[in-house]
Amino acid sequence: MERINVVILAEETQYKVKIKNKIVSEDIAIVGYSDFKEESKLKIEGYFPDVLICAIDRNDIDDDFYRFIEGIKETSTGCAVVIVTDNVNVDLVNTAAKLGIRQVLDFDIAPQAFTDKIIEVNALEQKLLGQLKIERRVRSKVYAFYGTKGGCGTSSIVASSAIALANQGKKVIVLDFDIQHGDINLLFNIDSKDTIVELARDPEGISIEKVNSAVALHPTGFSVLCAPKSPEYGDYVEAEHIRKIVENVRPYFEYILIDLGCDYAETTLTALEVCDEIELIVNLNLSSLKGMKDILNILNSMRIMEKANFVVNKNRSSLIKIADFENLIQKKAYAAIVADRNACENALNSGNPIVSSAPRSATAKDIVRFVDALIEDKSNLTK
Repeated sequence: MERINVVILAEETQYKVKIKNKIVSEDIAIVGYSDFKEESKLKIEGYFPDVLICAIDRNDIDDDFYRFIEGIKETSTGCAVVIVTDNVNVDLVNTAAKLGIRQVLDFDIAPQAFTDKIIEVNALEQKLLGQLKIERRVRSKVYAFYGTKGGCGTSSIVASSAIALANQGKKVIVLDFDIQHGDINLLFNIDSKDTIVELARDPEGISIEKVNSAVALHPTGFSVLCAPKSPEYGDYVEAEHIRKIVENVRPYFEYILIDLGCDYAETTLTALEVCDEIELIVNLNLSSLKGMKDILNILNSMRIMEKANFVVNKNRSSLIKIADFENLIQKKAYAAIVADRNACENALNSGNPIVSSAPRSATAKDIVRFVDALIEDKSNLTK
């Protein structure tokens, strides 16, 4: 059975918790929470939900609520809508059915019965899609790459991963959110007129149209949003800008790669919070080990530790082994990438990432293998 992605809509936190506790199957994943505000529609669309669960007080179900649901259904093809409320009656059920809402349930429904209903509703929706020959949408994946110390190769891995994904026909955008020191444009040999600063300073706010006008296009077909050209311009970029950019690009790109530095700025922590997975890039040395322990403590305090993988960018001559690193931090490595020093330096100096400049090198092969794992969602690549 394919995993069912669910988004929970509610104004009250107690309703969100109540719905979460009623889902008792590992085949159902809550991919996001939102509310009924108009500006939330784009965020919801970016989650690509299979089922949208609206938890709402019966007295708040009015014409505005129904218009909001109609708007969601117009942009989220293949998404089944379920209402969970109190005082369910025949009039409510009939009105909901006319609007294409698949199920109206009472807050008192038992967890197993509720879970069964969600599975049943999704199966019906997918059957209808098949009959209408409409392809099921695929939710975008947001990967944040965080370097546990400076110079550990984070940007190089992001750059080559983007090219490897683009070579497989994936729609990719790279977001350089290393606000103070980002330079991924150099790795791509890109000189972009606009950067994230222009987006942050736009008085009309951030939209997908504004993002598209600010990005640079790489010859292989993916987009790049560059970091500020000088560190002092980074003061214009705030955490909310990071959140808005990710929300706006989600519906339009399959893979969103975020390049981060090794700081704990609010913008960095926001990027870690809004992404789907975190790739912690480490070298096999004591400095990187300390950085790894520090960021793991922060992720644990943010309650997002489960999103983190650790990826070893290793030198063949390192005295510390991957197994030693795993034992010290009590976490298995997700992938290992051999750092071919000469090939990596040539790629950096030429502005042509190693996947393109030296495709037969050990580093390029490891990165392609790493990207294949991201696409297939494999759990371990160190064997």
